[in-house]
Amino acid sequence: MSDRQKMLSIVEESPAAVAVHDKAQWLGLFTADGIVNDPVGSEIHQGPEQLSAFYDTFIAPNNVIFHPEHDIVCGNTVMRDLELEIRMTDRVILTVPMHLRYEVADDEHVSGLFAHWELPTMVAQFGSKGVWALPSSLKLSTRLLKNQGLAGTMGFSRAFKSAGTKGKAQAAAFLDAVTGSDNAALAQFSAVNVTYGTQQLDSADSLLSKLAGWTASKFIAAGKYVTVSLTDGTDHAVAMCTFEGGTLTDVTVFVEA
Repeated sequence: MSDRQKMLSIVEESPAAVAVHDKAQWLGLFTADGIVNDPVGSEIHQGPEQLSAFYDTFIAPNNVIFHPEHDIVCGNTVMRDLELEIRMTDRVILTVPMHLRYEVADDEHVSGLFAHWELPTMVAQFGSKGVWALPSSLKLSTRLLKNQGLAGTMGFSRAFKSAGTKGKAQAAAFLDAVTGSDNAALAQFSAVNVTYGTQQLDSADSLLSKLAGWTASKFIAAGKYVTVSLTDGTDHAVAMCTFEGGTLTDVTVFVEA
């Protein structure tokens, strides 16, 4: 088994455990100080007790189905480009576009799971179900307060704040300049720190030869990040753009390494 296959087999244990509602197996996937940030931008859950509460709140009551489109193994990171199907009831089924980032610790465990998806978009989708969503909404609110407490519930709601449409616009401008080999447009991003795979690049200009002709799609704003799917028609990547104070500061491009 290749190193890539080993990494993917570790990551696959998460959806496998979720599918059969095996809480012990799911918790056992994480290191003792393992982190779940789902969605990114909400309060982090860390350690067995908090991860147990997370599972009881968001996983146990629902049927969650993973629909992976592309997996990218980059160093100790596995980035999954996927859609998540959440079946709350027969009439309330949500489809969540997502970039799911796993930090792999060793041959059996992950140290972090970071789910990049948009809480406002999911809430809008939830609301579109009308009266059929009311019982599920009440149950979710009750579980949040029971398992997370008021502080945890407020921590979850922090995910409503994100880099938003302005962040997406900046990420699109940066990637358009890179993929279009537009040096003049890229000049405004000269202060951005860029990592390609596991390599820190000297400047954003260094990306021109690596991503020229690629296309960008599926922009997701979660917390201080905007993640973007990239492809040249054959290979795939995900760019993670980091914002501080509304300004693009870092771009990491996860590619097969």
